Amino acid sequence: MKLCCIPVLMVLLAGCGTASRAVHLDTGHSNAIVFTPRSGAESVTLDDDEFERTMAKLARDARSSSRPQEAARRLFEMSARSGAYTYEFSSRRIIPLAPNSQMQGASTEAEVELTRAYLRWCERTGKSGDCLRLLTEGHTLDGDGRFALSMALAKGAVLNEMLEAFKDLTDPHAMVAAVLWTWTTYMVLITVPEPLSKGIAAVMTATLISYVGIDTFWNLIVGFRHLMEEAERATTFSALREAGERYGKIMGSNAARAFAMLAITAIGNTAPGLAKQVPKLPGAMHAAAQAETQMGLRLGAVGEVETVTLSAERLSLSLAPGAVAMAADARGSRRFSQAARNAAYEKSQDATGQAHCEYCDEELTREPGKPQSYEADHRKPYSKGGPSSEENLAPSCRSCNREKGAQELDTDWVPPKNR
Repeated sequence: MKLCCIPVLMVLLAGCGTASRAVHLDTGHSNAIVFTPRSGAESVTLDDDEFERTMAKLARDARSSSRPQEAARRLFEMSARSGAYTYEFSSRRIIPLAPNSQMQGASTEAEVELTRAYLRWCERTGKSGDCLRLLTEGHTLDGDGRFALSMALAKGAVLNEMLEAFKDLTDPHAMVAAVLWTWTTYMVLITVPEPLSKGIAAVMTATLISYVGIDTFWNLIVGFRHLMEEAERATTFSALREAGERYGKIMGSNAARAFAMLAITAIGNTAPGLAKQVPKLPGAMHAAAQAETQMGLRLGAVGEVETVTLSAERLSLSLAPGAVAMAADARGSRRFSQAARNAAYEKSQDATGQAHCEYCDEELTREPGKPQSYEADHRKPYSKGGPSSEENLAPSCRSCNREKGAQELDTDWVPPKNR
């Protein structure tokens, strides 16, 4: 990318962070709850000492692989779509290759020199050879390897913090490589247009937004798309470093630490297993508050998020009803309060004190189980967004309430008295 284009990129990212977006919570039992995130969210603060202690502890339970890229693909179920893929910049699509196929073409002189520069960089980090396991599928850095190296360069000080945290391991660089490939593979998966993430990727997405806020998350996605383009076009290590450092400024140290912490927790785990660990992570209390203000989600129920769909203007979560925070569902409980039920019954009484069904004018009785038994019905069905408020309560007989069900009044169902 030319230097003159950098301000344009930064304006784009700033606009991405300030645009008004909606969160759609689909519980499967009603129309999606539309939630507007509160502005001003900041990444949960994790200081370097706390981060290093946590990473060291998590590393004891994580198992690094000699082929971390392949392990990351399995973690996010990318192997089912084939292990190899390429990225088409014109359409911004990930294109799977046939199983066991390899990218064709001999390595160019620039690719060879870039690979040599990477190996020299590894030596400066204290590990000779392929320290980040970027060459396990080829002799030179391919597209994925460039993305991963750019991400390593973007981490800056956080990369050194991880090496310090893993110093007691037999091979600290192997664990860094596992975290890096988990992070990079997740970003490739979530960055495609209108991506759908499920399983462990869905849990990671919801948790990451809780830690960094929805605006920062969107900036990370847009920024990574530009990073992929720059990494693919880079012909020198210096160009790759500059691209990584620009992305590092967008990300910031707190988001980088949160991402690394989630990545190492996810390694070798399952979606329920990761969700179980989230409340135990540093900063979880602050993240729980942001989960409610940013997504209308209870962080403790993050494991009930089944899928996450991200488009240019909205975030959609498919989840169990119990995962929705009280703040997201302004309708509150499905049941009317006893005070509202009594008030509606009294309003339906005629001059003689006899209550009547709003839909058929039949006399109501307080004796349960009879066709004329008094029941409180949602004029606008609760399953279609109707609140459990006194204004939406229709005094109804049992027969009309059962017949109307969840149908829209006067549109799908006409009251007997109006037929």
